[in-house]
Amino acid sequence: MHQGPDSKAVKHGADADKQGTILEQPRKKHIADRYPPRGNMNDKKLDLQRDSIVKIFIHYAVPSILGMLAMSTAQVVDGIFIGRFVGPDGLAAINLAWPLVMVFSGISLMIGIGGSTMANISRGAGENKAADNFYSLTMLLLVLFGAAVLLTGLGLLKFIPIILGADESIETLVQDYLRIILIFAPVFMLTFTQDLFIRGDGHPIFPVAVMLAGSATNIILDYLFVGKFDLGIKGAAWATGCSQVLPFVLMLFYLMGKTNWKFTKPVFHGKDIFRMMYNGVSEFIDETSIGISVYIFNLVLMSRIGAYGVAAYSIAAYVGEIFGIIFFGTAQAIHAGVSVNRGAGNSERVKGFRNLAIYTNLGFGIIAFIFLQLFRNQAAAVFVKDPEVIKLASEITFYYSFAMLLMGINIASAMFFTAVDKPAQSAGIALSRSLVMLLVGLFVLPIFLGNTGIWLTFAFAESVTLILAIVFFRKTKI
Repeated sequence: MHQGPDSKAVKHGADADKQGTILEQPRKKHIADRYPPRGNMNDKKLDLQRDSIVKIFIHYAVPSILGMLAMSTAQVVDGIFIGRFVGPDGLAAINLAWPLVMVFSGISLMIGIGGSTMANISRGAGENKAADNFYSLTMLLLVLFGAAVLLTGLGLLKFIPIILGADESIETLVQDYLRIILIFAPVFMLTFTQDLFIRGDGHPIFPVAVMLAGSATNIILDYLFVGKFDLGIKGAAWATGCSQVLPFVLMLFYLMGKTNWKFTKPVFHGKDIFRMMYNGVSEFIDETSIGISVYIFNLVLMSRIGAYGVAAYSIAAYVGEIFGIIFFGTAQAIHAGVSVNRGAGNSERVKGFRNLAIYTNLGFGIIAFIFLQLFRNQAAAVFVKDPEVIKLASEITFYYSFAMLLMGINIASAMFFTAVDKPAQSAGIALSRSLVMLLVGLFVLPIFLGNTGIWLTFAFAESVTLILAIVFFRKTKI
């Protein structure tokens, strides 16, 4: 299911402590007292080690949620325009293409979140040279990977729709969408990581402004390309891709001119690269697992219901994604604060950030459940006019809403374990909720409940994952 940055996102180990890393010794003094900040700093910059946890959380959470919502708007607006101007086949085509996008996104998140986490921890420990090297390595690796995705994807484009399960009626639509999205793949990958580094430097507001500008651009271009010029699914792809160019350029200049991050000639140490990848492995697992589960869901739906079933499924996913983005935005808000204080040895502040994110997401989960229960029919009708598709999408959303009660807690838990350099626990949560328990539910529940069992799979996976997260919290020393 289209799960966006939830899918995106979220989420290192005992090995790091054994290897004699910067996490071994708690710091008895504030790092800022020993290492004064470099460059001209904004007076409004937050002190992640001294300012109130609630103040920091609010300053990061609100921009983070708005920024992530702005990013996800590209997908949701595409879905609305495609559903209304192309029809259910267009929605089905995008959902069939999504697993491939999720796999590529997973690798880029592994590099971006893993690298930014290690850079923030190094910064918190006062090791500025190491922090800048992690920053430089992260950006260079993403450029290389983005180029590889572009060239490989376009070279194999003829075969990809068949592998993804598309039939003849939507095979061309899948190709048309991916051909354009792949062109902008490097921009998507770098923009998200630029956001992380700007936030990690204590500037949570600017990324939101540029993301909102990109979202507004996407809406305008969707209206022009799809609504006015009748370019169909190609127009939606061009709108999505072009809308990310502006945030990419603006954040690039901001990173170079307004933050303390310095791009240096990267020093390639195998140990450092391994730590980056290992640190971000749960994000890779989460995104890739979601891609695999969406792929299997699509195959099941194509065989049991057909393309209109995939279309209804994608509508429910779009509706649920809005709240998934809020969960991930809240979880992401604690990433910099947790990792910097972890590096400085401030365990009480680390726990404070964790608890605030979990309880906040619990509240958002209750709100999401109530909203989806009350307005699922109206939400589905925004995307399509076909009454059969609306009816099925509404039914799927009804059952999916139960997963919302626990989803935010699991997302916040996974992000917390990533931020404190515990990838095994984070990966376990991500793998459980995004793949293992989803597939268990998908293959077991329909035996007893029919198609209803398919829709209840998400609530089942989140419930089992919450139990796993509680076990990890009890066994992990912060």
